[in-house]
Amino acid sequence: MKKICVVLFACCALVSCGGSNEAASTTSLAVTADTLDPANVFEYTITVGENTGTDVVIEVPQGKMVSLSVVNPSSHDDVHLHGYDLSTGTIEKGETGSMMFEASKTGDFEIESHETGELISILRVTTP
Repeated sequence: MKKICVVLFACCALVSCGGSNEAASTTSLAVTADTLDPANVFEYTITVGENTGTDVVIEVPQGKMVSLSVVNPSSHDDVHLHGYDLSTGTIEKGETGSMMFEASKTGDFEIESHETGELISILRVTTP
């Protein structure tokens, strides 16, 4: 309850600090898997040791929401997506970690294990 009060207070403080009489032109929306259009979500599961390697390229068009799940059946891990600076956080052996984000930047981005430094695969974001 304290967290909700703090967030509400912070939002009210930000609104009251605005120096303009014009209405705000942007709106925030909490994005979760439940509120997304499934047709715009690219889902992919990486299983370390099965569909991983330097030659594995996951291709997705720019603008898609990406739901990337990672499982390491043989060890705990922490997987990082370079260029987007996202991480699964610590994943226990056999458990699933995930990252959800918009593929807003084009190019090739390394998906790497922080535990071993191993390149797991490449995320390639292409211009639609």
